[in-house]
This record gives sequence, structure tokens and C-alpha cells, in this order.
Amino acid sequence: MEKVTERIKNIQQQLITSNDTGSSTFVLVQDKSKDYYKTTKEDLEKLYKYQDEQDQLSSKNPFAVDTITENTMVLTLNRPKKLNVLNTWLFVNLKKRFEFYRDNDKLNLLIIRGNGEKAYCAGGDISELSTQTRAIGPIFPRYFFSKEYNLDYTAATIKKPKVAFWKGISFGGGLGISIHAEFRIVTETTIWSMPEVGIGLFPDVGGSYFLPRLKHDGIGNYIALTGEKLNGQDCLHFGIATHFVENKNLDILEQRLIKVMSEQGAHNRYQKNIELIDSVINEFAVHFKQDETTSLINNWLVLSKCFSNKHATLWDILKSLEDTNTPLTKSLVSSIRTKSPTSLRLAFNQIKYGGSMSLEEVFKMEYRLAIRSLSNNEFIEGVRATVIDKDKNPKWNPPTLELLTDDYINHYFSPLPEEFPIGNDQIYIKQ
Repeated sequence: MEKVTERIKNIQQQLITSNDTGSSTFVLVQDKSKDYYKTTKEDLEKLYKYQDEQDQLSSKNPFAVDTITENTMVLTLNRPKKLNVLNTWLFVNLKKRFEFYRDNDKLNLLIIRGNGEKAYCAGGDISELSTQTRAIGPIFPRYFFSKEYNLDYTAATIKKPKVAFWKGISFGGGLGISIHAEFRIVTETTIWSMPEVGIGLFPDVGGSYFLPRLKHDGIGNYIALTGEKLNGQDCLHFGIATHFVENKNLDILEQRLIKVMSEQGAHNRYQKNIELIDSVINEFAVHFKQDETTSLINNWLVLSKCFSNKHATLWDILKSLEDTNTPLTKSLVSSIRTKSPTSLRLAFNQIKYGGSMSLEEVFKMEYRLAIRSLSNNEFIEGVRATVIDKDKNPKWNPPTLELLTDDYINHYFSPLPEEFPIGNDQIYIKQ
């Protein structure tokens, strides 16, 4: 853990001081992260009771379904009425299913998809996180994020072929379990986004790792700071997706993959399997002509300069957008200014840091940010304004970027009393 802390400190020293507003000050909320580790017996009993309730609900209507045909495992998220959002029950149980695929030598392909026409997955269950944090107490965010990030890390580190169908809404948490799949398929209905800065969080689930590594300079900053929605063609162009397949062909493609992999039999020839799967998907893939573009692609030459990874501070990005002075950049500045100021600063810094971190280091860093984002009430307020009251008027603390100090942001990245329990399946689980 000292390695993560030291690496963050080194990069922090290289960053230009971003609070250039002079004398502006603000009384910020006190860091309550230490209080988040004062677990009482009552807190644990509430958490265990909630786990039992979730087990009962899923036994009646499974939150996820897996089917195995020959050598292929199809994992389907099964909460269509809730747009297949991932709750804590799914974090725990999906990890077991990913591990089963990883450890079963008879399986050589995993297909990840969502039930229903509207969504692959609308992200993590932010309503659960907000509601149960208030009902159960500070132990719940630790339970939530430790389980989510362990799931994401497990999914990312499996060295066997995986195919993700990003049909419809594909947000946040759902990307955490699929962004590292060798094949990421989008369609004409894909709506892809990392919208966390609008609810008082930050682009987590490994976003610190994959966003700065996208092949187009600045696209990671654009995604993280704006929360804008990308369509399937955008995702393909910017290297987020690997293939574009029409919705009507997804089921056919799935059956074709199952058949071909079955004919191959079970073996561990990873590269051969990858080449075979790629050839099958290409039978159904749509290839766009150069003049078939989208608004984002058309404007990227200008936007890439504004959001470039070369900018040393968030202020540089905002100034570049303002100086460009087009209707689009004006609109983006206005939109960015409605997001949580704290989340914006965290998002910019996490991408700066994450570009030189390992995946394990990234999840340790994001866990620190997540716990502190919950302890300062920013996320609770974001969910209230977005999901509960839906007034779309969050009262951020502080209300503007100008009132934030570097010291306050940097403390989010400092060690916690209890760090990310990577690989610990039993923590916060009833024995």
C-alpha cells in the first residue's frame, strides 16, 4: 500500500497547483473516513439481515442467470425492470461465476449480456448504496465497494476469452465487469457513459486504468469530466468497443459462437481461440465508411485539444474550452460546471495518476476515493437530486470549483484506516 501512496505523492508534486483563485476560502466538511471504521455489533447485524433479505429476493427471481452449453458460459444480468443495475448480491455472486469460468478447463468462452431490450446494465445500484448507507451505517459503503471492486478485478484478470454485448444502456458499474473483455460489442441502440461526476462520485470500477489508456488523446478526460453519452459508433471509433453488430444479429451471433467453440473442444490455446472468435464476430460486424460519422467524431479535432492529456490541470481544460468559444465548447463548460466540483477534481487527478499505475494499484486508490466520497455526503446529495427527489438541483459542498483547495483534494488519495481488502471474500460476510 505504501507503493500506491508514494506513487500518488510523486505525481501530485509534478502537478501544477490548480487552485489559482487566490484568496477564496471555504469551510469544507471534515474528513469522516476514520469514523467509517467504527463498526458496532448493531451495524453488523443490520448488514447481515440485509444480506439475508437479498438472498431471499434472488431465490425467487434470480438477479443473474448463467447457462453452459458445451464449452461456452453465457452470463445474463437479470434485473430488466431496474435496467440490470448491479447490487451487492450481484457483486458477491457474479464474482463466484467469473471464478467458476476461470477455473473450469472445459470452458473456453464467456459471453456477458443483459436481459431486456433497454439495457445491458445501467451501472451500480446507486439507490441501494444511498439508501442502505443511511439505513445500515458507514459499514455499508465499505461492503459495497470492497465487493464491487473485487468483482471488477477478478473479471479483468481472467486470461480466457470474454465477449460483452453492450446493447442499450451501458453505464458505469456494468462496464467494470466487461471493459477488459477481449471483445466488446456495441449496437445501434448502445448508450455508453461514465456519468459519475453528476452524482457526486467519480469514474470508478477501474476507470482510472482504462480511461487514460484509450487510443485517442483526451477522450478519457472527455468521458470522465462531462459524463456525456456515446453511441455505438463513437465507442467503436475511439477504441472503447471492438465491434459493431446490429441488435437483430446478436442472438444469431451468440449461437454461432457457441457452435464454433463447441466444435473446437476444450483447450487452453488462448490466442487460437481469440483469433477464431474474432473471425466469427467479423461475419456479423458492421464497418462504417469514412464519411459515416457522428457529431462527437466530427468535432473531435477541436475537442481533443481541449481535453488533451497534456493539460496539467483541470483549469487548463476549462480555459481551453472557453478560449475555443464555439457553441459546443460553451455548452460543455456550462454542463461541466453543473457537476460536483469535488468529483471533477477527483476525476481529473485519478486519470493523471492511473495512467502509470497497475490495475491493482488503481483499485486501491479508487477505494480511498469512494469511501471518502460517501463520508462527505456528496454522493448522498447527488442521488437525492438525481434519483430520489429528481429536482436536478444538487447542493454541492463546496458549490464551485474555485472554492476547492489542492490540500483538500489530495487528502482523498491518502491512506485509510482500513485499505482495500483485495482478494478478501469473507470481509463483511455473515459466517
